[in-house]
Amino acid sequence: MQKILILDDDPDLREMLRAFLEQEEYEVDTSGSGAEAETFIAKKNYAVVLVDIFLPDMSGVDFVQNQKKAGCKAQFIFITGSSDIALARKAVQLGVFDHLVKPFKNNQLLQVVRNAVMKNYLVEEKESLERQKVFYQNELEKQVGQKIEALRESESKYQSLVEQSLVGVFIVQDNLIEYANQRFCEILECSLKEVIKKKTLTDFIVSEIGSEISALLEGRITPNQREIEVKFEAKTQAGSTRFLKVWAGVVHYQGRKAVEGILIDATEEHNAKHRERILELELINEHKLAAIGQLAAGIAHNMNTPIAVIQGNAELLQIKHPDLEEPKKILSQTSRMNKLIEILIQKGRKEQERERGKININELLEQELEFLNANLFYKHKIEKIFEPEDNLPAIEGIYSDFSQSFLNIIQNSIDAMYESAKRQLKVKTWKDNSTIVVSISDTGCGIPEEIKPRIFEPFFTTKPTDLQNTVVVRPNLPRGTGLGLSLVHNLLSPYGVKINFESRVDEGTIFYLRIPIKDKA
Repeated sequence: MQKILILDDDPDLREMLRAFLEQEEYEVDTSGSGAEAETFIAKKNYAVVLVDIFLPDMSGVDFVQNQKKAGCKAQFIFITGSSDIALARKAVQLGVFDHLVKPFKNNQLLQVVRNAVMKNYLVEEKESLERQKVFYQNELEKQVGQKIEALRESESKYQSLVEQSLVGVFIVQDNLIEYANQRFCEILECSLKEVIKKKTLTDFIVSEIGSEISALLEGRITPNQREIEVKFEAKTQAGSTRFLKVWAGVVHYQGRKAVEGILIDATEEHNAKHRERILELELINEHKLAAIGQLAAGIAHNMNTPIAVIQGNAELLQIKHPDLEEPKKILSQTSRMNKLIEILIQKGRKEQERERGKININELLEQELEFLNANLFYKHKIEKIFEPEDNLPAIEGIYSDFSQSFLNIIQNSIDAMYESAKRQLKVKTWKDNSTIVVSISDTGCGIPEEIKPRIFEPFFTTKPTDLQNTVVVRPNLPRGTGLGLSLVHNLLSPYGVKINFESRVDEGTIFYLRIPIKDKA
C-alpha cells in the first residue's frame, strides 16, 4: 500500500483529504506543521507528500527545499489558494510534481496523486535497475579481469579455462583468426571451420571504429601498441545484429606477436540502455507537458480580464460612434483572442488527462493546426489545407496520445518543407468502413528509399542534432532527436492504429493513419 503524507494547517481539510484518499486504498498520515512532518518523513518512506504553501512554522517552499536537500525521494504536490504564475514557475524550478489551487475537485486531486504515485514507482524502479546494472557491470569486469590474469599465470590451465569460458576468446595473427573458443563461435553464429585462418574480427564489424583499433583487431601490430577496450555493432555469420564488447592486447603466440582478446555479447545491455533512455525522455516530456499546461492555463486565465475590458470599451465606442471601423476591428481581434484562449485552456486541461474518453478527431486536428500558428514559419510560409469529413464518429482514447502523435507528424512535415520551393500542408479525414483515416501530406524533401525502413526506429533522424557541425554552419535548420515517429508508433499501437506512408524525394510525403472505430456494444 502506497503511503501519502498530508501537510496542511487546516485540520478539517486534512481529515477530509485523509478520508477520501484512504477510500482509494492509500495509507495516509497527516500533519499540521513542518517540524512534525519532518519526523514522519524520517520514519516512513512516502510516495507522495501534499504540502500547503503557508504553514505555521515555515513556508511550504522552504519545507520542500529542505526535504530535497535531505534526499527525500517522495513526489511533492503543492496545495494553495493562490493561482499566482510566479508560484507555478517556482514549483517547476523546485522539481515539484504538480500544484493544485484550492478549491479543487476530488477527481482532479485523485488523478494528480495517481500520476505522482506512478512517477515515484517508476523513479524507484529505475534507480533499482541502475544499481543492479552497476553491480553486474562491476561483477562482470571483475570476473573478466580475474580470467585474463588466470590466462597469463599458467599455459597448462589456459586451454581448459578458455574452452569452458562464458566469454568468447580469440587470437588474431597476420590479419587472420588463428584461434577461437566455442563461446566465440556461439556469439558470432559461426563454426571454427568458417573462421580459422579465413576471417579476421573486423569482417564482422559494421559500425565505425578507429584505424588504430582496426589494425589491432586485424592482428597488425604497430609500435607502442596498447591494450584496448571497444564496443561495436557486428553482423554475425547468420546475419543477426549483435552489440559486442572486446578487450584485446598484444601477446606472443607460437613465437610471434599476435593479438589476444576476449569478446562478450552486450546486446541485451545495449537494448536495456536504449529502453531506459526512451523511458527517461518520456517521463521528462510528460512532466514538462504537465508543468507547461498548468502555466499556460494560468496565463490564459489572467488574460481574460484585460481582454474583457478592451472588448467592453470597444462595444461602448461602437454604440457611441457606429460609423467608425476601428471598434469593429478591435472586437474582431478580441473575439479571435478569446477563441485562442479557450483552445489553450482546453488543450492544457486535456493534455494532462490520462483516462480514456471520447475524442472528436476533426476537432482535435483543428485545434492542433490552430495551435501551430505560434510557429511563424508555419503561419506565414506554408499553405494550409484542412479537409475534414463531416459527422465522423468519435473514438475512445487518451487525448494526449493522439494530439502528441498528430503534432509530431505535422511538425515533421513542416520541417521537411523548410528548404522547399513549394510549401503546402494538407490534412484530410474520412470514414472508410470501420476505420477513420487521417492523411497528412507535405511537399517537402521526401524520404530516400534506403532509410524508409528505419524511420520508426528510436533515435533515428535525418535532421541535424545539437552535436553536428550544421549547428554552426546552418543554425536555422530544424533540430531533431529521432523520437518523433517512434513515439507515434508507441502511443498509437495499443489502439490498433495502422500507419503507412508514401514518399518521393524532392516531391513530398503523405502519411495515412487508420484508426479503428470501436462498436458501441
